[in-house]
Amino acid sequence: MAQDSMITGSVDALRQPKRISLSEGVADSIAEAIATRIIQPGERVVETTLAEKLGVSRVPIREALKVLHAQGILSGGGHRGYRIATFDPNVTQQVMESRLALESILLRDAIENWRSGLEDVGALQASIDDMRASAKAGNVRASLLADLEFHRTIRLAARNTIAGTLWDTIARHVMIVFNLDRYRDNDLKAIPKQHEEFRQFILAEIAKPASTFADIATALEDHMLLIERTKRRNGKPS
Repeated sequence: MAQDSMITGSVDALRQPKRISLSEGVADSIAEAIATRIIQPGERVVETTLAEKLGVSRVPIREALKVLHAQGILSGGGHRGYRIATFDPNVTQQVMESRLALESILLRDAIENWRSGLEDVGALQASIDDMRASAKAGNVRASLLADLEFHRTIRLAARNTIAGTLWDTIARHVMIVFNLDRYRDNDLKAIPKQHEEFRQFILAEIAKPASTFADIATALEDHMLLIERTKRRNGKPS
């Protein structure tokens, strides 16, 4: 049984995987470790080390590594083993463009569902509250996960099976890109404020009889690229 294979207790800076599919949970934990630089780009991935730190057998570890390799988060494979892929500017740009396209569609549909009462827009507040708690504790990882959960809430409220499934496919990439210096605010207290401002935009759109897709996409792009544009204006390297 998947749950019986878990070992309780602390692990060396690696979050214990969620009990969804164990291999998927392991893949999420590895992606979070990459996003928070616990595991560095180019670093070799060792099955036995991961199995020991996460308290699982090597079978779900091996399955998780195959998934991450198929998604381009790991490179190598076979007798060479796996290494953490390097998210160079080209890959990062592709992730951001794909994310913007998908989330624009998801946000459009979510706003319509919130407007009609089919979904509750109040669900966004929980993630913002988690961001504030993370900022108070100085917990970068928790802030990162709360940020992703905010956008996952939009994905779920959209009830768009196709766009939602595609978003799920790149969610781990998005989380890793979230924490790149060019896109992430070093001030954790600023992050909930940014999302509160975006929530206010959403509430204003819900109050309208209809929304324009171009306006939604523009507001989402401004939200996603706020930090990069600010750093560029201030002459800081992105």
